[in-house]
Amino acid sequence: MPVYKTILILPGEAAVPPFQDAVEPYCLGTAAFEWEGGPNWSLEFYTDGLPPMADMAPRLALAASQAGIAEPDPIMAPLPDIDWVAENQKSFEPIHAGRFFVHQEFFEGPVPAGATPLMVNAGTAFGTGTHATTWGCLMEIDRLAREGFRGRAALDLGCGTAILAMAMRKENLARRVVGSDIDPEAVRVARANARLNGTPAPGLSLAVATGLNHPAIRGSAPYDLIVANILARPLMLLARDISRALRPGGQLILSGLLTEQENMVFGPYRMQGLRLVRRRRRDGWSTLTLARGV
Repeated sequence: MPVYKTILILPGEAAVPPFQDAVEPYCLGTAAFEWEGGPNWSLEFYTDGLPPMADMAPRLALAASQAGIAEPDPIMAPLPDIDWVAENQKSFEPIHAGRFFVHQEFFEGPVPAGATPLMVNAGTAFGTGTHATTWGCLMEIDRLAREGFRGRAALDLGCGTAILAMAMRKENLARRVVGSDIDPEAVRVARANARLNGTPAPGLSLAVATGLNHPAIRGSAPYDLIVANILARPLMLLARDISRALRPGGQLILSGLLTEQENMVFGPYRMQGLRLVRRRRRDGWSTLTLARGV
């Protein structure tokens, strides 16, 4: 079955998040691009076969209502029969994020002196360090490591490839790190990456879980450090559960939100008694670090 690429043309960046939220449950991946000279943006998403437009219709209608625009007409076409995962891996260049040097398994060059290597084969899971949200989280983990942060337990909520969970474990930010994702395929990829990087259980455990109500997550709570690199809406919906899982004096790193969504996302956490410690911004995306008072 061919992979289909579908494009939605949207009148501005503010319209992207509701449509991205609408299509993500149905697709292999999404990407958004600003048109040269603006103001339009293109939201692209990829599906196995034709996208299920009948199932997506109510969500797209709701997204249009939230964005205050007319529903865009989808432009779709099949992609050439190419192993896109392999092609993506070929194009992946190693990156630096603080002390971390992120590379694919096939990388044959030297690891820079003093760097902490993270070998990540993304496969069908999200998170290679190239996206601004993953980079922001790695930079905050690097900062905490430089400041001598140490804890009993840490959680990577929405772990994808487990790049952030492995970073926390390699730098000993916590004696035990738990990673979770709603996607079983992501957890399979994460476990393979943990073996490649020499960070298997018991120091790092991974589980398929929705939210925080899972024995593997509850069993290690409360957490000294939680990293949640997901999307703005689930970050807001999970604010109470995430905040309650954080130990007094603990720190929380939130990412997956656009810069203009900072106040909207931070609001529910402020209501739970957390304060903003710092923010990082890159390419229109933000990473927020919050803390709970002792």
